[in-house]
Amino acid sequence: MLGQPKVGRKWDAQRILCKFMQVSTNTNQVTSELCYRHRVSKIIAIGCVVAAFVGCNAASNKPLARVGERTITARELQQRLVRTDGAPLLLQMIDTKLIVRAAQQQGVDVSDAEIAAKVEGGVAQMASRHDLLRRLEAMGQTLDDYKAAARGELLLDKLARTLIDTSEEQLRTYYEQHREQFKHGPQVHGRWMLFQDQASAQAVREVIEEPDADFAGLARAVSSDSVTAEKGGDMGFFEAKDYAPAVGKVAFALQPDQISEVFEVPDGWAFLQVIEKRPAGVQPFSEIREMLRARIQAETIDQARQLWLNQARENARLHIPDKRLRGRVEQLIAGNAPYQPTRLLDIPAGPSLPN
Repeated sequence: MLGQPKVGRKWDAQRILCKFMQVSTNTNQVTSELCYRHRVSKIIAIGCVVAAFVGCNAASNKPLARVGERTITARELQQRLVRTDGAPLLLQMIDTKLIVRAAQQQGVDVSDAEIAAKVEGGVAQMASRHDLLRRLEAMGQTLDDYKAAARGELLLDKLARTLIDTSEEQLRTYYEQHREQFKHGPQVHGRWMLFQDQASAQAVREVIEEPDADFAGLARAVSSDSVTAEKGGDMGFFEAKDYAPAVGKVAFALQPDQISEVFEVPDGWAFLQVIEKRPAGVQPFSEIREMLRARIQAETIDQARQLWLNQARENARLHIPDKRLRGRVEQLIAGNAPYQPTRLLDIPAGPSLPN
């Protein structure tokens, strides 16, 4: 179900790092506390990569902190950090460049609404927006940084989806292979209106009896069930078990085109109309085509993301001059390191102090 990505260009890690980052060497106010703060660690780690392997002048023997008689220099801290965060950060930066360039070449983009939804996912993960902002601060990031990272992940998702086969043939094959999952019991196709009080429900129920009454229009205007109201009250096909017992009891007692009297439900008062009934069977392919497409994509997106990354990294012909750093990056690539710049819950611990 997965195809092959089309990407390819020689990428020099040196150009990527120098373009991405500017490193400050102002450490006048730094104390030993910075050794344990991920925000500073991340900045210095990147500075270390730049200084040690790109030729910038960030690294020095200027003291960052003193612990008793022991002095900790920027170079010491940077060299330690490059062994831990250097390679993962470099690979993430390389991946971002590959993703953005491929998206530009293929005309792929993401909307502000998609980014906002991704941010809300982060809010849900952290329980509140306040907690998200606090976590980002602890990671040395701003909300704008998080939005930029979210954009990269969303672009990767869209690029990866192009590798997933959702052709008509594949959809039908999947349908036949999972046919048992689409079996259903007796079903009713109905539409209804929901109200907070009995009097309102009764008043509208009487209006429905008029010859020119528009059920769908009234449902959109007055029903308190926001999910079905925008669809004219349409509930789709459902089994008795899909709704509260009172709903199933009323719906399955009616014949097509009949409208029930007002009855009480857990959320208020309602009446419904049966459009059609059908016996137990299997959902028709035509009814669930788009659901099948969405399911295939959901089930294979992780594999597709990794496939896209693996091929993009291979075709990029990366050039990393330093042998040690190159080896670490190659290990990450060989281990199928994912691209997850918006990951929130794995903040690495600060480095231990040199003896």
